[in-house]
Amino acid sequence: MPSLHSNFMKKTLANAKIAIYYDWLNYSYGGAEKVLCQILSIFPNATLFTLFHDKNQTNWLPKNIKIETSFLQNWPRSNLLSPIYDLAAQSLDFTNYDIVISTTSNVGHCLLTSPNSLFICFYHNINRHLYLNPPKLLKPILNLYKIIDSIYSKRPDFSLCNSKTTQFRLSKYLNTTSKIIYPGIDSKYFVPISNPSNDFYLIVSRLVPHKNIDYVIRAFTRINSKLVIVGTGRDQNRLMNIANKSSNIIFTGQINEHKLLNYYQNCRALICPQVEDFGLTSIEAQSCGKPVITFNHGGVTETVINNVTGIYYKFQNENSLIKALIDFSKIQFDQNIIRRHALNFDQSKFMLNFKKEINILWQQHQNKFL
Repeated sequence: MPSLHSNFMKKTLANAKIAIYYDWLNYSYGGAEKVLCQILSIFPNATLFTLFHDKNQTNWLPKNIKIETSFLQNWPRSNLLSPIYDLAAQSLDFTNYDIVISTTSNVGHCLLTSPNSLFICFYHNINRHLYLNPPKLLKPILNLYKIIDSIYSKRPDFSLCNSKTTQFRLSKYLNTTSKIIYPGIDSKYFVPISNPSNDFYLIVSRLVPHKNIDYVIRAFTRINSKLVIVGTGRDQNRLMNIANKSSNIIFTGQINEHKLLNYYQNCRALICPQVEDFGLTSIEAQSCGKPVITFNHGGVTETVINNVTGIYYKFQNENSLIKALIDFSKIQFDQNIIRRHALNFDQSKFMLNFKKEINILWQQHQNKFL
């Protein structure tokens, strides 16, 4: 008697119908968006799914990519909608796809996929507002939702992540085992220059509260050194008020990649005051031969070697940072050593490792039907 699956033919990765999910497409070109573009480069024929898409904010996307949105697309944008993001994610139709790859830091593990499809989740982080920085008034409700979220977390067939920091969080909060594939940067673009000015310190970040840029600004109001802050976000007005029109603190707003490269190449060091999930900016700076001054927690400590490619400090406050700036001034950093270290995180390595892992999982998945 023939097998029920005797007519099943294995597909190569090139022949598989692939869907890629990303939580929302309404941000400028940051670290997670760069990783998304790399994944889209690996799978150029994939369909991109998202909760909502703002064309005015996403000119960095490939021009011919097919994009599918949820029912939230035509709703007014509001943070009040976040409680139903999981419902919107589950409304997306992945029925006809062989492989679904979710790259997420919010609800990408909630997706409903066909029993025969392979569902892989690549985590940039877990839901920050649910597990890491929950609003105090909402904690009782969020504790109930965590039970539901733990069920969602079992939906992916396999989980990948961007760092040891994220891997630990997945294990601690969701009891999820994951494999690390470090993201990478374009080291052929982010290159050192000879005779840089080295006359300012640099922050490259979205201006949102959890990035903790406020204490850096307070520190620089107390010293004469120049600080350049690249980025925009909802916390911008508050941060500018803290700076109080200090002449040594400059907000550039959103800038293009060419201007960003120029800032990297000419800064004295990049400052990372937050707990990053991974942190591509620290690698971009190091690829330009620049050291990184960073708080000693989170993903940045996986990419910065203390006293070799940068320096750590212990506390997220202005006194600890000022001490680090003093210690930093006493160290001679080698631009070539910093650059060579950054090459370990080139985007070509990420793309090669990511595609290889997806292919292995796809072949294993298909073997279940033979």
